[in-house]
Amino acid sequence: MGSIAPYMSVYLEYRQLSDRQIGLVMSLGGLSVLLTPAMMSLLADLKLEHRVLLRSLFIGVAMALSLMLLSTGFWWLLPAFWLWSLSISPMMSMTDGLLFSVRGRRDDAGVPTPPYHRIRVFGTMGFIAPSFVLYGLMDGSDPAAVRLALGCGIVVSLLACANTFLLPHTRGPMGGPKPPQAEVPDPHPPAGKDKGLPTMLALKCMLQPDVALFCIAMWLVQVVSAAYYTFYPLYLTRVIGLEDQWLGLISSVGVVFEIGYVLSFGWLLKRLGVRWVMALGVSGVFARMAMLGFFPTLGVAVGSQLLHGLTVLALFVLPPLYLNHRAEPRFRNSIQGLYAMLVLGTGRITGSILAGQIAEVWGGDVLKVFTITAGIAAVAVLIFALFFRDRSDTAITP
Repeated sequence: MGSIAPYMSVYLEYRQLSDRQIGLVMSLGGLSVLLTPAMMSLLADLKLEHRVLLRSLFIGVAMALSLMLLSTGFWWLLPAFWLWSLSISPMMSMTDGLLFSVRGRRDDAGVPTPPYHRIRVFGTMGFIAPSFVLYGLMDGSDPAAVRLALGCGIVVSLLACANTFLLPHTRGPMGGPKPPQAEVPDPHPPAGKDKGLPTMLALKCMLQPDVALFCIAMWLVQVVSAAYYTFYPLYLTRVIGLEDQWLGLISSVGVVFEIGYVLSFGWLLKRLGVRWVMALGVSGVFARMAMLGFFPTLGVAVGSQLLHGLTVLALFVLPPLYLNHRAEPRFRNSIQGLYAMLVLGTGRITGSILAGQIAEVWGGDVLKVFTITAGIAAVAVLIFALFFRDRSDTAITP
């Protein structure tokens, strides 16, 4: 993600796509989330190995990025990006599911596991690393240099594919085959009307009033987030006038501070609870969009990145923990995939298309993208602050 996310929309512009076409192509990322995360999570709940599923996804990413390097024009880039988004979109829910599955087995065996946010922080570090490599490789005066970002993504995907052979097994306690004497009974045995496909049980859980309200607010946040990630790189090049080689480094400014936010997550959650951590994080989303939209200067463009870590808590850290807390073991993976499909997927489709249309209507004025979507973020803040209540019986353990 650190190799591709800061550069993708600029790469599409380099391939001479219009704002509307860029929005349409990027919306395929959301369309992919409608399909593969729920399917992959269901396969994981049906006992296919996470490491095998992740291996196939990394191979798909490397193939798709290779096709994008060879493609020119909207109709060639569309299917190549489609393959990339189909492969990349399940990875967050799959790695979360891997962690929660391993942690559940370790808990049954009485083996301690580091809290979620202390493992999640390595994703933050991984996002930062490619920006330094690409800054050294890119020639800011050459528009074609943005192709190096895709090449970097291919190399990292192949390394990640090799790493899947080192990941833990997820069949049986602590990995490996489960001996009969080590069988741990399911504390939530399916019975009566609760029998069924894990995906349907996950959907039933998500329709509970507090979980449903959480998902509605997060859908609005995903609309705003998609608009941001689609047009922030173009904001830096068009409005601020930066060269491509700076894009990754500026994105990494926020990601560096994200480390502090993520490591303090347990402390914040203990003192504020789900409701106010989410309200605080979504307020960061609103503030960042408003600052960029109303104060288009280099200082604001870079300074707004200081809010990035706060937004990550609301977008990527707390939601999977909250959903895992509300789920039962037999649909632990499926609820992550279903959330990715119904909330992340449809929200990203809407946000990318909406942002592209706004920019096109206003003649390429990306500032309007940020000011309009800031209003959507404000609605999400109000939902968490005024209406959401976490009705969990027990506190969430990071």
